[in-house]
Amino acid sequence: MDEPTANYPNTPDWLQANPSYNATEDATPASNQGDEITHTGSMFLQRLQKVAGITSLLLSPVAIALVGLWVSNESMGGGGVSWSQGESGRVFNWHPVLMVTSYALMTVGALIFRVSGTSTYQASITSSLYARSSTSTTAYPRKRGIMKYIHGTIWSLDFVFGLIAMLAVFKSHNDPISGYIANLYSFHSWVGILVLSLFTLQFLVGIISFSRLSGSSRLGTPLLMEIHKYTGTYIHILATATIMLGIQEKEGFVGCSYKVNAPDLFPALNYGLIPSACKISHGLGIVILAMGICTTFAMARFPVL
Repeated sequence: MDEPTANYPNTPDWLQANPSYNATEDATPASNQGDEITHTGSMFLQRLQKVAGITSLLLSPVAIALVGLWVSNESMGGGGVSWSQGESGRVFNWHPVLMVTSYALMTVGALIFRVSGTSTYQASITSSLYARSSTSTTAYPRKRGIMKYIHGTIWSLDFVFGLIAMLAVFKSHNDPISGYIANLYSFHSWVGILVLSLFTLQFLVGIISFSRLSGSSRLGTPLLMEIHKYTGTYIHILATATIMLGIQEKEGFVGCSYKVNAPDLFPALNYGLIPSACKISHGLGIVILAMGICTTFAMARFPVL
């Protein structure tokens, strides 16, 4: 087995023994091929995440427009908004308007670092992808500082909008002229209270640990930052589910069914009979769901393998 291979006349040239031949000179190292595939796949995934983030941002004003159109429908407590006694239906309409607006702003606040290219995750991914090249990543502390300010401002607005939205519910349910309605009896309301509580905790931790306004931004350790990022995405998912539960609950009060006199074997043929308010709320729900999916994907932290 250790004897040198002889050159035989009928043996192809490429099988003839050649002491000067080195296989590594003509072969591409497998490790380099694997690195190139990983590099291409990671860059493609980054582009998909960017597209998802931009899509979610574009859907944000669509959601606000749809909720405004929805509460303007006559079946929504007479249509429009109010803060006067005796108009509990219109007072309640502030709740979906402010909550959907808050959700749209939350989406912008959550994605502000990713779409601006100031995410620490993106910086780490870029460093890994270009570790073999002469390209170096440059930090933009000033730009990131601006994004942090925008992020904090948006979450502050969300907090205020959330409180007013909750106040609108209690005000409309405790109207002596329109009549009293029980509070916090539905599953939607229970989940909503949980989400608002988590949001408030997240907001306070962000101010205390990462805000320069409190003068204690150095309290934010890397571990706490990772927890902050995780819980932020988690709260956004919960907010998505809560809004969809709220839409479903309100549709139950409005009444989205239609009268049939025979087996409804092909429901799609009768979708035109669905009340207009429900068509709008269905569309709003689809937009909210799409925003939740796109935002969650855009915020995901995929490892470079």
